[in-house]
Amino acid sequence: MYRLLVILLSTVLTAGCGNLKTSDFLSRTGDALSKIGQRAPAANLDQKIKPLFDQPYIDPLTEYLQRYAGDPARSAQLEQVRRERERRCAAVAQRYNTDGISETGLALYRRGYSFSCPQDVAAYEARLKAMQPAPKLARQPVSEPMNDDRDVHDDEAQKVAVSHQMNDCYLLTRIRNFSGALKACSGPADDGVVGAQSSMAQIQNALGNHESAYRWALKAAPESGQAAYLLGEMYAQGLGVAQDKNTAAKWFRTAVGFGHAAAESALDNLVSATAGANVN
Repeated sequence: MYRLLVILLSTVLTAGCGNLKTSDFLSRTGDALSKIGQRAPAANLDQKIKPLFDQPYIDPLTEYLQRYAGDPARSAQLEQVRRERERRCAAVAQRYNTDGISETGLALYRRGYSFSCPQDVAAYEARLKAMQPAPKLARQPVSEPMNDDRDVHDDEAQKVAVSHQMNDCYLLTRIRNFSGALKACSGPADDGVVGAQSSMAQIQNALGNHESAYRWALKAAPESGQAAYLLGEMYAQGLGVAQDKNTAAKWFRTAVGFGHAAAESALDNLVSATAGANVN
């Protein structure tokens, strides 16, 4: 009787797994390291975070960053985990953008990586929209002054060029091709494009140019959740600016208002850490 039950259970499990699409399963579980690149070297890793690097998924890294954001005692570990998350997100972004841009790809990308790699998903969506044909401009009534067709075409061509440049800016930033990203982002950033300014802040911060990162983040933060979150981290850790927990909390709140995924947890942890320090 026991052997019969085992056989029946094995049959049910096999049939169930056969009906689950591999791509759907991988997208919902975060994907395995074999799909997004080799594991990062384990050398010089704190033993407390080594298990995070040994497991193949991205979301546990994000959960760690949210749980301990603003904790100065873990600043070194947080930086290592943040870099590993960026590496894994970049590898996933490279695979998705290499496989071809499509609505199906966007749906899978959102389902699997919106929590840990929201900027990558947004960049993918922007590229998809840029590929779609723009609606034709309505002709003006004869009674109104007509624009020169050449001006209309030139304006549309300029918009398309800027859109492509911004797509390159987002993608190159996320895959950590910083030399290419700097070229793609600098022009739009100088022209006041908030997304490009936010990307410039991320690039300079990753390169260790914290003062430059601070200047770019400060420009974009009033309109960018990512830039506001970065400012909060910089003030919390004293990177590129004097450490100021109150100002860090202000920018985390701004990021929360924009719906930034990690900002609320970072704010809660910062407030808890500050309260604990005051009690002691």
